Amino acid sequence: MLDAREALNSGFGHGTLCTACRQTRGRGRVSGRRWIDDGRGALLFTIILEKRSITTSFPLTQLLALALCRRLEHGYGLTPRIKWPNDVLVNGEKIAGILVEMEGDYLLGGMGVNVLQEEFPANLRRPAVSLKQALQQKGAGSMDSLSPDKELYPLLLELESLIKESPGIAEIESRLMGLNEPVAVKLGDPSRNEVLKGILTGLNNDGALLISSPDGEQRAVYSGEIEQLQPPVEDSYQL
Repeated sequence: MLDAREALNSGFGHGTLCTACRQTRGRGRVSGRRWIDDGRGALLFTIILEKRSITTSFPLTQLLALALCRRLEHGYGLTPRIKWPNDVLVNGEKIAGILVEMEGDYLLGGMGVNVLQEEFPANLRRPAVSLKQALQQKGAGSMDSLSPDKELYPLLLELESLIKESPGIAEIESRLMGLNEPVAVKLGDPSRNEVLKGILTGLNNDGALLISSPDGEQRAVYSGEIEQLQPPVEDSYQL
């Protein structure tokens, strides 16, 4: 992300791609959290896009998540899910994280995808999985050709297709983790500990999370993080 911003300020523009074999200063949506890659096989990149090139009503973050979902579905027959707002999961475990930042008339779309890792630290906040591990769990054949470099091009093709066709929010919504289930959402900055509980009923056309509370009121959430799925409480969430 830092390299992409520097490239943009040096005259590079729309479509410029910055990749890394390893990152040591990665960051996420929430300040203070550190994201470190040890160089063991992640796909790490940031792409520079003009804001006007994104014509969907929902954010680039979700467009990038959809591009990865399509790649994992079409390329490997996996069933990924989007954990709003910026993670992609396979079998409930995080395979990718996304961060989008603005710089003038441009968007910097960053993504990290676990590809070849065979193990992860035990102290992670959330369980993680690599593409290699997911395919092993699926009983796939030889994975000798699997590599971060080979995943980049087909992923970018999916992104290009989505930018051109401007898909509707329903395609994102159909892959949403926790859809029609009870959830707890930490609103805004998670350090504030403001939590909204209810049924995740879908997404607004602009990508906001729609939560229905036990009293039936529906609320659109624009900033926050799904903290956990809540076990159903008898009669509490009947809409």
